[in-house]
Amino acid sequence: MRSMNYHAFADAENQRMNRCSRVSRERPLVVNCAGNIQTAAPFVTDNGEGRLDYYLLYVVQGKLEMGVPCNVFCLREGEFVLIPPHTPYRYVHREGEVLDYFYVHFTGGQVEEILGSYGLLLYPAVNRTREEGGIGIRFRQLFDAFSMRDRVRDFELSALMDRLLIRLARQLAGRDDGYHQLETSLKYINVSYHKELKVPELAGMENLSVSRYNDVFRKVTGVSPMEYVTQLRISAACELLGSTSLSVKEIGLLVGYRDSHFFSRIFKKRVGTSPTEYRKV
Repeated sequence: MRSMNYHAFADAENQRMNRCSRVSRERPLVVNCAGNIQTAAPFVTDNGEGRLDYYLLYVVQGKLEMGVPCNVFCLREGEFVLIPPHTPYRYVHREGEVLDYFYVHFTGGQVEEILGSYGLLLYPAVNRTREEGGIGIRFRQLFDAFSMRDRVRDFELSALMDRLLIRLARQLAGRDDGYHQLETSLKYINVSYHKELKVPELAGMENLSVSRYNDVFRKVTGVSPMEYVTQLRISAACELLGSTSLSVKEIGLLVGYRDSHFFSRIFKKRVGTSPTEYRKV
């Protein structure tokens, strides 16, 4: 195995699965760590709690089997996922082929808005690039910047992360998986998931019938529109429970649930514990 790992800060208390995992709002984008893994050995990564930050995983060569509830899919060359905070994930590399992938863990005060405005889909949706198009160069520029130990290093990392996301977004522009038919509504959902959203209205944004919209949405993201909304809401709720002292009712309202009992029921069904219990962990 060849492994290159770069860290923006030291975290002596958390050296295992979530090493370098943290939340920061110092800048719109904050890079925690990044790296490149090349291996032919089989392995399993299983993080049942998720991370505090966002996780970008881009496959250069080979494939990873990724699992989410009721759905297992393969992440292949030129494909990447963006896993939001507090989202459980699991991926498996089988014996018999070489795997090469880049990763970045990042956070920031405007990550959600940036990803939405760039049209980048959140896990479990898969983002597919049409070609490499200099993406590897963008990652290596990030790696080089980690070695600079001056007072502007972290600002450079933030700028390079933004350029990487822009490059990925541009490489998605020519995809033919149906994303172009959902671009307006997906951007709207990613920044408005806390509002009352209805499929007929979302379909209307794309001038599609409800049935056609549902079909295209599932093809692109792997889930239904309302399932996608629920995933975003629960992810945001987990982050608020872990980083604020807001009440469960207040958090439910912030992520789109007017009925606190319904919010708690949905949360427990998805996460396995109630919001109150989750906060105590």
